[in-house]
Amino acid sequence: AFPAPYQLDARRCISYLTIEHKGSIPLELRSLIGNRLYGCDDCLDACPWNRFAKTSRDLRFHARKDVFQHGLRDFLALTDEDFRHLFRKSPIKRIKRPRFLRNVCVVLGNTGTREDLPALRHACQDPDALIAEHAEWAICRIEKRDPRKNDGL
Repeated sequence: AFPAPYQLDARRCISYLTIEHKGSIPLELRSLIGNRLYGCDDCLDACPWNRFAKTSRDLRFHARKDVFQHGLRDFLALTDEDFRHLFRKSPIKRIKRPRFLRNVCVVLGNTGTREDLPALRHACQDPDALIAEHAEWAICRIEKRDPRKNDGL
C-alpha cells in the first residue's frame, strides 16, 4: 500500500480492501491480505505515537468470545439472519454478509486446508456472485498448495 516513502495508495490498503471496498478484491492483492479477515492494524503497530497507547479496559473494544468460537469455515454457512444476529453489536455488521464471506474466502484461500474445501464448494453455489467468485479462487489456491487427488473431498 506504500508505493514510496510517506505515500499511501489507499486502494491497496488491507483495511480498505476488507472493509470499504464493495467489489471483488483484485487477484494480485488477495494473497497479501494473509489471514486478515476485517481490517489491518499494521499502520497502528508501526506508528511511533502508538507506543503511548494503552489497552482499553472497556469490554466493547475486546474481541467477543461468542464470535470467535467459530472456525472460518463455519462462517460460510451463515444466512443473512444468522450474520446479523452474530454481529449485532460489532462493526463487522456494517460490511454485511457478502463482503464478510468474501473476506472469509480470501483468508481460507491464503491459510486454509483441504478440510475447508467442502464448505468452500458449498459457497461456490451462493447466489451472491461476490462470494462464489472468491470461494472458487480459494479452492484453486488450496488445491495448488496440496494437489492430492481423489481424497473424497
